[in-house]
Amino acid sequence: MDQTITKDILRSELYGGERPAAELLYSRYSGMLYSYILQFVPDRTEAGTLLVDIFSRLTLQLQEAFDSSLSVYCWLQVESRKIILEYIQNKGQADGPSSAELAASNLRRGPKTAALYFLLLEDAPPEHQWVFRELFLYGRSKEDLALHSGKDLAYVSRLLRECLGMIRKNLG
Repeated sequence: MDQTITKDILRSELYGGERPAAELLYSRYSGMLYSYILQFVPDRTEAGTLLVDIFSRLTLQLQEAFDSSLSVYCWLQVESRKIILEYIQNKGQADGPSSAELAASNLRRGPKTAALYFLLLEDAPPEHQWVFRELFLYGRSKEDLALHSGKDLAYVSRLLRECLGMIRKNLG
């Protein structure tokens, strides 16, 4: 679906209140976002709890989604990543710091984000690094990247999954 139409539909739901807008977001994106969360938090119960927390918190920030040049789903991913990293960091304080919590702490500091992600992917093939950079750091969609690079969408998706697996492995 076209990004503008999605934002227009979401905006019209928001005029009815935050609850209808949150329900629309949840019905459209909860499955995809849950799968995304599982890349970082493999425990399904924790991931489900985190999904609810993410939607609760981001519902209050919907104006940012409208103002963003990203699609609604990309905006959800970017903002969710911040909440996921906060969750990992807070969980680590109870258990003592691990490499994952230290990485999360570094990620939250700002400008070092790109450098840390690429440090975690330093052993990845160049094409993997390119896919990750385009999708996560520049906010392109997988479909857009596949279309403009001449690559198959399934191929781009596979490389992204492999990158997330490498990051998860290197974090912990």
